[in-house]
Amino acid sequence: MNERFQRRLSAGEVLFQKQDRGDCAYIVESGTIEICHDPRQPGGVVARLGPQDIFGEMALFGEGRRSAGARATEPTVLTVVSHEYLGEHLQGASPTLRHLLRTLTARCRELLTGKTGEIPAAAGWQDEQDRKQAHARVHAQQELTLALECDELELHYQPIVHLSDLRLAGFEALLRWRHPQRGMVSPAEFIPLAEESGLISPIGRWIVDRACAALAQFGSERPELDLFMSINLSSRQFDDPELLPAIDQALSRHAVDPACVKLEITESLLLQRLDEGLRLLQECRARGLKISLDDFGTGYSSLSYLHRLPVDTLKLDRSFVLQLGMNAAGTEIVAAVVGLAHRLGMDVITEGLETQEQIDALRTLGADLGQGFHFGRAEPLAGAAEIVRKSL
Repeated sequence: MNERFQRRLSAGEVLFQKQDRGDCAYIVESGTIEICHDPRQPGGVVARLGPQDIFGEMALFGEGRRSAGARATEPTVLTVVSHEYLGEHLQGASPTLRHLLRTLTARCRELLTGKTGEIPAAAGWQDEQDRKQAHARVHAQQELTLALECDELELHYQPIVHLSDLRLAGFEALLRWRHPQRGMVSPAEFIPLAEESGLISPIGRWIVDRACAALAQFGSERPELDLFMSINLSSRQFDDPELLPAIDQALSRHAVDPACVKLEITESLLLQRLDEGLRLLQECRARGLKISLDDFGTGYSSLSYLHRLPVDTLKLDRSFVLQLGMNAAGTEIVAAVVGLAHRLGMDVITEGLETQEQIDALRTLGADLGQGFHFGRAEPLAGAAEIVRKSL
């Protein structure tokens, strides 16, 4: 193999010496490497490394002098970890992680060399920008943690109606953050932060409890409406061992019928982790909960999986709604999806409805449910309760 990716050393061969310049690290695939003060002289061994061990890593963070030498004690195969390889992976890492790595590397180098100063720039580093982003990200995560503890988070509820007669069918629970200084923070800003930090799991469990409490309140006021509540799930929650117990506890605590709770999972996220998602959704279905596939048809093709998915509802993205009346192809696609869903025993929710013309078209095509600004924006609990009270 090309030496850019792999090195083969014979017994006794020196890979590098102390004070040599380096720009890559190595992983031992087979054989043994000795790290020593002078690889051309016996003794002075600092460490012996075998398969899967990595060494020379300090050189990845800007070219520098090797702090020790390395030699093979037997025929040895090494995988080369290059500057470029590190840079590609750092680009996908969080600014906080990049800043921490850079700081730790600089301090380790100071300890080894006795010299202070910035390490040279390497692919993937944007030091000043990373420093600012890392500080902002850590601060925001701490604020979001406190928001959950201090009851700054709240749910708003957007109405969903039967398109056939415009009767209220249920609500979608949508998370909001009322910051004490900044006011309402956009979900587009804090939900990715919750996903990245893992806070989405405790927040998700909180959402389940509050949404079930709201559904119980609505049901006590107007039991004849038989309303449902849609609750969004994140793919990060697939790994949360406390999610299902939290759902069980919320259903029991608020005396909610599981069939009135509809868990929404985005199509793209489900197909990225299909096996884990299927296991979770099957366990939810076994409890009597309903499942909705959100954003159906936007970028992923789940038609080959659809018959395998334990799904009760397909939720068409608003991009399909916008095509209605604009071209025949868009209308035919919606008609085909609605027909397919009905043949598979599913109902169809269309979102983003803003005009009477869209509603008339979807009713003609047989879509079952709709939501959007035409029927109402997401309201706090008091506003949603008022919608329930005034509903026909």
